[in-house]
Amino acid sequence: MPARPIFRPRAIEEYRRRTEKDIVPRLVGRPIIVCAWILLVLLVGAAALAWSIRIPTYLSAPGLVVGPQELRAADAGAAAVLFLPPDQSSQVLVGRTVKMRIGSSDTYAQGAIAQVESGAISPEAARERYRVEVGSDLITEPSVVATVRLGQALPAVTYAGSRITAEVDSGSQRLLALLPGFARAAG
Repeated sequence: MPARPIFRPRAIEEYRRRTEKDIVPRLVGRPIIVCAWILLVLLVGAAALAWSIRIPTYLSAPGLVVGPQELRAADAGAAAVLFLPPDQSSQVLVGRTVKMRIGSSDTYAQGAIAQVESGAISPEAARERYRVEVGSDLITEPSVVATVRLGQALPAVTYAGSRITAEVDSGSQRLLALLPGFARAAG
């Protein structure tokens, strides 16, 4: 009796094809993959939201409540002068709102920038022009002077000469710019 194979040639060929296929084991279950995709979508959504939201920015500046004689103005309303660093003065525009705390009390006032002088003045010139005592630490470096109109709500006679701490609205920036490394990309 001739030797006859016990397996059909087609069955042997099919067996070889199956053993040559790459088998990738599934190490992570479907729920974990779904959760990972949901997390990725949430992160992309949060980044898009942070890109679209703009928040206001403020500059802090020292200042002084002055009367009309220091401003050479005819109206009787109170005004304030703010002493801004020259490198930040370009961010302050006429019409921007200013929130001020007068002295160390809990007296607050609000006004708007009426004028921003074009050049910086020395501390000595500012002390002389606005009648600030010589030993004061209010003006210690060259400054750009911004005038804030306070109107009739704050009597000039009562508060003239009082120091103020002001927060000037200087615009807005993207929320994403607050994160380190994203400031340049957020523009």
